[in-house]
Amino acid sequence: MPANFTCPDCDEPLAYAFHDTAGVGAWKQGEGVNTTPDTAHYLCFPCAKAWKQRLDGPLTPDILGDLAFFVCRRDDCGERLLITRESTVPTENELTCPHGHRFLVVDDGSGGLTLGDAPRV
Repeated sequence: MPANFTCPDCDEPLAYAFHDTAGVGAWKQGEGVNTTPDTAHYLCFPCAKAWKQRLDGPLTPDILGDLAFFVCRRDDCGERLLITRESTVPTENELTCPHGHRFLVVDDGSGGLTLGDAPRV
């Protein structure tokens, strides 16, 4: 179960995004492939930053989460996404890049979050 954290930079609540397998632990154990999720990824929408926690370690800046949630997914774009509609409810946040590509934060069906295309207006 994801922990309840606040952002190390702004002290606002973090939203749990997803778990992944970093793989380091498996190599150290001689298994070759990590199949056990060991890294939790969190998002701070007020300051548009991603954080991760490996096992029970401290929160650290998260490049993977940053790329997944704060960089435009459209081909030939890759601009930084800005929060254009902010909410304390993670799935009510909308992000837009400088080229107008819009995304909504949506439930991924497993208790985490992902980005989905915003409806065209």
